[in-house]
Amino acid sequence: MSGDRTLVDLTALPDLFAHRVARAADLVALGIFGGTVHRKCLPGGPWQRLLPGVLVLDSSPPTRSQLIQAALRYAEPGPIVAGGYALLLHGMRTAPRPGPVHVLIPNGRRVRGTRLVMVEHASLMPKPVLRQGFLVTPLERALLDGVRRLHHGEQVRAMFSEAIWDKGLSPVLLEAALAAESQQGRTLPRRVLADVVDRARTAAEGLSRQLIHAAGLPRPRWHVLLEDGEACLGAVSCWWDDDDAVAMDIDMEADNPVAGTHAKALDRHAMLTSTGVIVVHTSPRRLRHRQAEVISELRRAHGRARTRQHPRVTARGQHPRSRDAR
Repeated sequence: MSGDRTLVDLTALPDLFAHRVARAADLVALGIFGGTVHRKCLPGGPWQRLLPGVLVLDSSPPTRSQLIQAALRYAEPGPIVAGGYALLLHGMRTAPRPGPVHVLIPNGRRVRGTRLVMVEHASLMPKPVLRQGFLVTPLERALLDGVRRLHHGEQVRAMFSEAIWDKGLSPVLLEAALAAESQQGRTLPRRVLADVVDRARTAAEGLSRQLIHAAGLPRPRWHVLLEDGEACLGAVSCWWDDDDAVAMDIDMEADNPVAGTHAKALDRHAMLTSTGVIVVHTSPRRLRHRQAEVISELRRAHGRARTRQHPRVTARGQHPRSRDAR
């Protein structure tokens, strides 16, 4: 039998596998005897058996990446990282301490969970995204998996707030994912999400007021509906009418646009600009992390507005003024 085996440099072998994680079958296919694999995984040996049929070609305690890779190799083909480890791979600082690696696999696959791997069968697999080299569930799905077993509203609030404010997750995406969940366990996340979104809108308005003041601009009117005498042009967050006809639109979906809501935002922008209104589009994330850029955009918008003919656009309920004497 030994004549049928290919000589393998065992010292170089670990680098052939991502994160030094391999299936025993892979090693046998390379020409390593099963007995050799077994001996190297004995206590004190250079390798360790982490899961049934899955080895770490290293004797050190497995890293987070090795745990995830081992879970994926164990559940292959086609698994996706979900839950707490998916949140960590998305970079969520508020992710709860993960337990077993949560993986999704298609229905019909026979893979059992272990102490280190929680296997969930899905009739409809979500479209995965690549994070830190691993295929994971989208952030909204990972969030709902992560909060499913939480019982404290503040933990859920912290995770939702980070996802919306810092990661730019659309509340609409999160609401849609929540609506698709089973009724059981939805009450707390739904209540917290409504509160987080309301606070996010309030906080975004508060930041806008600060940036408008820092830009040295006059106070705008807030949350007005614009019209041009013939048609309604849509609602904007801020409106400067006296001399400028400048609007600022704080789009809660801008950081992660959703089909339908993004199209509506584009239509509103096109309609407003076609009448001569200068629109500054922004998002909660930009208001928080790119404040100097927003201030500069506001100043430039007002500077441009003062050099052009004022459009006949007013806030609903306001009487149009003559623009001919500008």
